Amino acid sequence: MPLIEQTPERYLRSPRLEPVADGGALLHVIAWGGSDEECVLRFDLADDGAVRGEAGATDHSAAIMTWAPGVSHPINDPLAELAAEHQGWRVEVRHEGARSTVLVAPPSGGEFVVWTAFGIAAAPCISAAPGGAWVAFHHDVREDTGVPDIAKWIAVRFVDMKGTVLEPAAPMTDRDRDLEGEEQGFEFPAIVVGDDGAIDLFGRGSHTMYRQRLNARGFAARVRIDDAQWGCRGRRVTAARIANGTTLAAWRGRKGIRIESFDQPSGGAPELVEAKVEVGEFQPAPAHVAAWSGPQVLFGDIQQHSSHSDGVGSADETYLRARYRYGDDFAALTDHESFLGKRIGPGEWAYLQAVTERHDEPGEFATIVAYEWTGKSYPGPGHKCIYLPGSGFPIISRDDVPEGRDIVQKISAQGAFTGPHHIGWTGADVSGHDPEGQPVWEICSCHGCYEHPDHPLGCRGELNDQFAKPLLDAGMRFGFIANSDSHGLLWHHGECRKRDPFRTGLTAVICSTRTREAILEAIRARRCYATSGAKILLDVHVAGFPMGSELDIDGPVEVHARALGTTDIERIELVTPGGVAASDEPKSPSASFSGEVDDRYVYCRVTQADGEMAWSSPIFFNHP
Repeated sequence: MPLIEQTPERYLRSPRLEPVADGGALLHVIAWGGSDEECVLRFDLADDGAVRGEAGATDHSAAIMTWAPGVSHPINDPLAELAAEHQGWRVEVRHEGARSTVLVAPPSGGEFVVWTAFGIAAAPCISAAPGGAWVAFHHDVREDTGVPDIAKWIAVRFVDMKGTVLEPAAPMTDRDRDLEGEEQGFEFPAIVVGDDGAIDLFGRGSHTMYRQRLNARGFAARVRIDDAQWGCRGRRVTAARIANGTTLAAWRGRKGIRIESFDQPSGGAPELVEAKVEVGEFQPAPAHVAAWSGPQVLFGDIQQHSSHSDGVGSADETYLRARYRYGDDFAALTDHESFLGKRIGPGEWAYLQAVTERHDEPGEFATIVAYEWTGKSYPGPGHKCIYLPGSGFPIISRDDVPEGRDIVQKISAQGAFTGPHHIGWTGADVSGHDPEGQPVWEICSCHGCYEHPDHPLGCRGELNDQFAKPLLDAGMRFGFIANSDSHGLLWHHGECRKRDPFRTGLTAVICSTRTREAILEAIRARRCYATSGAKILLDVHVAGFPMGSELDIDGPVEVHARALGTTDIERIELVTPGGVAASDEPKSPSASFSGEVDDRYVYCRVTQADGEMAWSSPIFFNHP
């Protein structure tokens, strides 16, 4: 299998194939040399995919987001990822609130709905064929219930010239939205049509690439065409029939651009039946608990991953899912800037920022521009998420700034802040901590809870001296947040306590305005708390000062706490360096109590009867 290797001086992504009339193909690749410029490289491929030559670089630009639909020309429009064209046919995915609609426009004009549902569709492709066009896209709506779920799978449709929407009569082999291992899902499709009407479907799993044939016998089993190791691959396979009838396919693997040739699809055209265009039913997002007299609390997940690093799904899906499925108030996508061979260059970063901005609606839903700085594990600095004040700031990579203290200083100069996560697994970076540039630590996620060792929620890792409470006891100061750190895999491939990995951690902020600026200010001030994924309402104060405060008070203080759970609250506790200083067992959804504390810090811990938890950011006391 030919491989065009990437190097630190030439990072390659987003391959696109273009057949050549006299044989072989041109392979167009977006390249970045680690500088402030990207370009397009073009490789001349033989019929077997071997590289015969390389043309000079073209289309030099500060940033190249993606390809224009249907042509091998770069374009800086993030909506191009939601459309595709072939021989005059066009397919487009539109998102309107909780609904996704896939539309096809034939060369003759007009527009036909191919699929619509209260779920998320993305990554459309189209291939003209005799009598119409084949269309494919991925979505997250279960075929058995019509309800959106976690795993995404490819759907295939055929649209004839009259706009009739058909689908294969045979069920799709290997489709399983309940797989639990590292390899889940089937997304980002490409289609190749054979001379006799059979098709080959190419797509991405969570950690490999596949080819699947559809012909008169139905769907064959998926065939893996890449290795299956955890890693950061490209999002799409590009595939095309060339002059001699064979198929060439290319994708970004873990070490560069892989190219492979296949026999053309064969076995006859599949049997088709009329497709159901509108599927599923509306599932309203869970509402916040209403009966609360405390300050307004907003909830969001500000650490999660997509196919732009080692997760699944598109960038758009992050924000659509948070807002319309879960009813969250804010969200951030934090893909790794450099991890397992994958780097985010200026064009991909420009794309991710543009998607983030498109979903930001001040007053209704806030998005935060962010990424994950992926430092070496303990005794290295571990992993930190960088939260920027807005768009327009460059990524600062671990490849250039490998030390924790240095990255905190550099992002602080941008007006950003950071926080470590899964600290008991990859380390808390104690020596690099700065309470101003790193005001909060993530203490709960799909990886478990890092409040203290031997926690009932469990965790990955055994760095017992890196957990939150031992380091608070040692005199460090930071607030608490929690996020899913989800990569879009059920049970986080067996490491997670919940089937839905996106509900394993939430950041709650005491904030009255759904705007990026207000939410970031509240987190920076530590007016925030962590939950294990439930929207538990919590308010803690001392002498009118909220959680996260630093107070110059000597002697005992009265700490007031109140909470409203999503079910009965089993315990509510005030935690200090000395342990639990006061507690109550309300056995009801509502709790309100006070306790006397005379120590260096105090935080409130809430435990519900169903095991869900919340932790307020500590209040710190400066004893004279």
